[in-house]
Amino acid sequence: MPLIAGVHNVTATPFLPDESLDEASLGSLVRYCVETGCDGMLILGVLGEADRLSDVERDRVIAKVVEENAGRLEITVGITHGSSVVTAERARRAVELGAHAVMVSPPPGSTANPALRDHYARAAAATDAIFVVQDHPTSSGVKMPTDFLLSLIDVLPKGSVLKLEDPPTAPKTAAITAQTDAYQILGGLGGVSLLAELDAGSHGTMTGFAIPEVLVAIVAAHQAGIREEARRVFTAALPLMVFEAQPGAGVALRKEILKRRGALAHATVRQPAPKPDAFSIAAMERLLDEFAAVS
Repeated sequence: MPLIAGVHNVTATPFLPDESLDEASLGSLVRYCVETGCDGMLILGVLGEADRLSDVERDRVIAKVVEENAGRLEITVGITHGSSVVTAERARRAVELGAHAVMVSPPPGSTANPALRDHYARAAAATDAIFVVQDHPTSSGVKMPTDFLLSLIDVLPKGSVLKLEDPPTAPKTAAITAQTDAYQILGGLGGVSLLAELDAGSHGTMTGFAIPEVLVAIVAAHQAGIREEARRVFTAALPLMVFEAQPGAGVALRKEILKRRGALAHATVRQPAPKPDAFSIAAMERLLDEFAAVS
């Protein structure tokens, strides 16, 4: 079975001011996703600062989230690594700890060729969990054309998911859905193209916008055939989505919003990483006020 067609919130990894793991806030993040109507959570992705965690910390995050979730949401775990062997080991470990699905982005420096296809085949063969292919060149540096993604059908399990984040995402979504129904397609990129992605045939979104009930409302309205309501909510939220999704600054900005909404205790980002300056914080606060006034 594929993932639930809806909203899977990409979740931050909370840290204390000294940059150690804040396990208490993992619990509050789970509750936040449940209370805002999400269908699932993705942990240890780009927003989760996965590249800044040790293997021991990864296990602690997965185990704590699974425990706090208690089966309420579908939990997807990012397992990307530069080695096919380690990626397969991470897949098995995530499932052992209770993951519902695993997500793999291309190793940095790879290319869309037979070696990368084999990398995906080996990772997928390591587990019977739902398999998510992340197409996000901004973080991986790897472009995966539509033809390459279609070539993975034969090596991935039935019900696999494409998380399409190579803009423009809607045309790529439409091109793939026109050629196959083998994939479930979810959008990303902070939701900035969510309405067009849904129009193109996506099944929802897997992204880290810090006010996920907005995404839930857009997807639910679109699925119910009430596109005008989906458009209204999307249009009201778009300026905040675009601001929050800025490359480089997005993690810190989202953590700041999550802190203000009580989803985590601290907005700490592991260093080295940019921190929002006073101008950015003031701009964020203005956008939050403007959104609250029109939503």
